[in-house]
Amino acid sequence: MKKLILGVVVAAGLALAQAPYVGAHAGLFGGSGVNLFNGGLHAGVALQGGLEVRGGVDITSILGVLIPGVSADFLMNLSMPGSPVLPYGGLGGNIWLLPGGTDFGVHATLGVKYPISGTPVTAFLEAQPTYALGGGGAFVYYLKIGANYGF
Repeated sequence: MKKLILGVVVAAGLALAQAPYVGAHAGLFGGSGVNLFNGGLHAGVALQGGLEVRGGVDITSILGVLIPGVSADFLMNLSMPGSPVLPYGGLGGNIWLLPGGTDFGVHATLGVKYPISGTPVTAFLEAQPTYALGGGGAFVYYLKIGANYGF
């Protein structure tokens, strides 16, 4: 089911795509003062009107256990005339494959992109405050730094 949802999101985005990209990130994941490593890969497409659709897979290390996950994001690029920095925001969802079960979450995304002149690479920095729905609910966060490679 998870693969089907991610496949539909990516396929729908590719059908309407203006600028597909792939990327990677590394960063922190945490909650309640705990900072843990997170890293992942993603693919996305820019749509009409500054919108983007992005789907990804990631791995989070929690107490020595590697937790795989998938995510999907709907992003809106914002403009800052005269600035090379491009802020963006959006909403998305997460599915984590925990030992003994699956958990779901919803998140907001706030970030900035910086196109690297003369290359198809765009660096980014983003924060994702997230609410994990399982186990009574918990607020967690992602802090990510990474790069996208545009086609």
